[in-house]
Amino acid sequence: MKVYIIGAGAGDPELLTIKGKKAIEASEIIIFAGSLVNKEVLKYNKSAKVYNSANLNLDQVIKIIKQAAAEDKNVARIHTGDPSIYGAIKEQIDLLEENEIAYEIIPGVSSFLAAAAALAAEYTLPDVSQTVILSRQAGRTAVPEKEKLQSLAQHQASMAIFLSVQMIDEVVNNLTEEYPLATPAAVVSKASWPEEKVIRSTLGEIAAEVKKAGIKKTALILVGDFLDSDYQKSKLYDQKFSHQFRKSQEEKKAILVVSFGTSYPETRKKTIAACEAEIAKNNPDYDLKRAFTSGMIIEKLKQRDKIFIDNPEEALKRLYEEGYQQVIVQPLHIINGSEYHDLIKAVKKFKNKFRVLKVGQALLTKTEDYFELADIISQEIKAESEKQAIVLMGHGSQHAANSVYSAFDYVLKDKGLDNYYVGTVEGYPELEQVIKKLKEKDYKKIKLAPLMLVAGDHAQNDMAGEEEDSWKKRLEAEGFEVEIQLQGLGEYARVQKFYIDKVTALVE
Repeated sequence: MKVYIIGAGAGDPELLTIKGKKAIEASEIIIFAGSLVNKEVLKYNKSAKVYNSANLNLDQVIKIIKQAAAEDKNVARIHTGDPSIYGAIKEQIDLLEENEIAYEIIPGVSSFLAAAAALAAEYTLPDVSQTVILSRQAGRTAVPEKEKLQSLAQHQASMAIFLSVQMIDEVVNNLTEEYPLATPAAVVSKASWPEEKVIRSTLGEIAAEVKKAGIKKTALILVGDFLDSDYQKSKLYDQKFSHQFRKSQEEKKAILVVSFGTSYPETRKKTIAACEAEIAKNNPDYDLKRAFTSGMIIEKLKQRDKIFIDNPEEALKRLYEEGYQQVIVQPLHIINGSEYHDLIKAVKKFKNKFRVLKVGQALLTKTEDYFELADIISQEIKAESEKQAIVLMGHGSQHAANSVYSAFDYVLKDKGLDNYYVGTVEGYPELEQVIKKLKEKDYKKIKLAPLMLVAGDHAQNDMAGEEEDSWKKRLEAEGFEVEIQLQGLGEYARVQKFYIDKVTALVE
């Protein structure tokens, strides 16, 4: 005679293990938790005598088992989920041992595992969480002080909270002492049952949504960034990772250099191509790829020159299809404006496609970047005399990052470059504000230069063109003598090195 303590699984009868099914088939007596276990598991032994333990206390359960032992009959003691988790089996085991009754524990699929399946979630995401905490809110059953939810929440691990949905307000109050309100949260009611319900939300909103759904019992509360977070791919499928069954393979690596682009071939060669070449030379283990963000330029090059260039999303898709595992995306943008943020959005679509996917910074991101570029410009764009001012044309933007231009102008002055001025074509300050400052200082001679990666359309036409609305002509109309230095920032070796350093910061 033997007592089989069986985990029936979370609810779906097909989650019952083969071993559990065989134990039920081999038992003449079945004692099952009728309020929690799916009655479908009883079909595996229709001849057994069945007791519903929901109506019994422990003494009554043991009395049935002792009677079965006297008659040499096997007993299937069926618990929900896995009996080792909130199954109260220890006190049953103690009494079985006290009465010298043989037993065997057969594990089952716990509801916290079925809940993860319902959410298509993984508790142990690399770089997000490698720890799973199973716990409950203190209620009729006390919780040790060291295991109070607010204490466990300090770990910021993946958390599955049992037997507590009816106290969800208290759960949220305790967890938010450590977790931010925006932390992803979910409630799964009757995981794996036909009537399963799933609610996804945040810790700040989950209580209201659970109440609205009318969920009051038989539900798990799941909390943690594992529910919605970027992550690093695991070593399991990493081609560089070897173990006794598999040899490592060399990963394909690429640096995708992204710029706005230009349709002017000469400046493209001197700036974009030059930056790409230097980045490639300093990273020989990586393949160099190119993308432009300007759809207009991409189309123009295609129609006019039969040159085919991908946009960032197309380039990333191509890299994925070609089997690259490590990709560094380095923009050649000057500021973190709308073009940069559109790039970030495109990259996020591929966050789970590569083992490594990183995005570099725009040229002017950190405070030290401003001072470095100011030093480069002071060496590359020099006034011929004290009476000559340098006017730098930036692109400008309606994006909040347009403030970079005013900040850079301030840095130039802070470095003692009082005769350097920054204006923009499509933002603020405009040329009008620059002219006002030039007249206040009584400058007569001006050197115009682009504060742009390439000396393309804006530099050649809006800045240096012969049309009356160009900066050159407008300054001349105001009585200034104008000299042009038509070089994009990408032509300067130190700017190229600037971008190399930003890539180097990302290389593994």
